[in-house]
Amino acid sequence: MITIQLLGGAKKAVGQSYVSLDMSSASIAEILKLLKDRAVQPKILDPSNILVTLNGADSAMLRGDDTTVKTGDIVTIVTVVHGGNNNEL
Repeated sequence: MITIQLLGGAKKAVGQSYVSLDMSSASIAEILKLLKDRAVQPKILDPSNILVTLNGADSAMLRGDDTTVKTGDIVTIVTVVHGGNNNEL
């Protein structure tokens, strides 16, 4: 079983703070697709606005969307907040 912890906007998008997947392995890309299919607000799970970690390590520092998640692993997904005023640059 793979555990997905959802924080911030990701929790809002899916409507719950944890999702358990009864799979022995999956890629980050597969997990994100499954979550988007279940989401009540799938646009929030835009890959350019989320941070995905695998057992506390940023998946971008591993193999990105191709990172393999296995039984017992914990994936955490949190939305990244962007903001600011470009006119002040």
